[in-house]
Amino acid sequence: LTLFVSYWMVVVSMAADLSVTKGAATGWDICVLSQGDTVATFVPAAGANVQSVKRRGIEYFHQPEELSKLPGVRCGNPVLYPTPNRIKGGSFEFEDKKYVFREGPGNHIHGLVNSAEFTGESTEVTSESVSVTAAIRFDDQSERGKLFPWAHTFRIKVTVREGSVRWEYEVDNDASEQVLPFGVAFHPYLKYQGTRQDAFLHVPAQSLMASVKQLRTGKLRDLEGHALDARKPVSLAGYDSDDVFFGMVPEKPARLEFRDVGRSVTFKASKEFTHLVVWTPGRPFLGIENQTCSTDAHNLAAQGLNEIAHLQLCPPGEKRQGWVEYVFE
Repeated sequence: LTLFVSYWMVVVSMAADLSVTKGAATGWDICVLSQGDTVATFVPAAGANVQSVKRRGIEYFHQPEELSKLPGVRCGNPVLYPTPNRIKGGSFEFEDKKYVFREGPGNHIHGLVNSAEFTGESTEVTSESVSVTAAIRFDDQSERGKLFPWAHTFRIKVTVREGSVRWEYEVDNDASEQVLPFGVAFHPYLKYQGTRQDAFLHVPAQSLMASVKQLRTGKLRDLEGHALDARKPVSLAGYDSDDVFFGMVPEKPARLEFRDVGRSVTFKASKEFTHLVVWTPGRPFLGIENQTCSTDAHNLAAQGLNEIAHLQLCPPGEKRQGWVEYVFE
């Protein structure tokens, strides 16, 4: 940690576009990345959460009451890994072995790292962008390593450019001797800009995943005539969703338009992100959640349904990467 703090001090002195301060109550490094009129606040120790994104002074993410409440899944843009969304019964099977994340009734939700402390690894500043990379280790000494016993490193790189923020993940299966099954998702708490009725959603997906009590059955539903069909922009007034869309491709990103105030967010993603959760609670925020796999993907894959679940696999000694980029206009 001492070396990490010293490294920050060198970077701050060299680059005006990256500043790092300490949270007064938490002692966490607060990284402020800015490029032009786009500013993101990244806190590695709080689950690698990007707490805030502002464009031209306008905040796009729901904020915590105080920094200590940033970890978890309630504000900013939490990172979900290695199991996005829910695991039925809190356990799954992979290659004939059972893994238990949660004992007793109920489901496990949103992975193992959204409250965990990532460590800053590197920074990069160019004439066009500024980046910070943070990492977390899974090993048999940590609770997450005991629950998900593949020795490996998971990294998040956050990059700010004019008008956009990009998240890149890397799964480095450097020490495990087994194939590592994983999923990655981002869970932004997006503030409504203007009124909900003037917020329009466009999701050019192929289909919708059928579900029972928010767990996917492995069956697909045709979007034609469905109440959640957003293949053409639809108003979010009365749009009630906590559902998974299937068949997203890089050439057709999701988009959210706040028409009454003339703002929009486009959710670009690499080919790994085939699924998209749309969550519209009756609150001042919503979630447009790019996922590399379905809810309960590990269990669906164990049932022979991985063509739909899209569980990601990283062989021993290899790496897997992907990215999501939000474009603010």
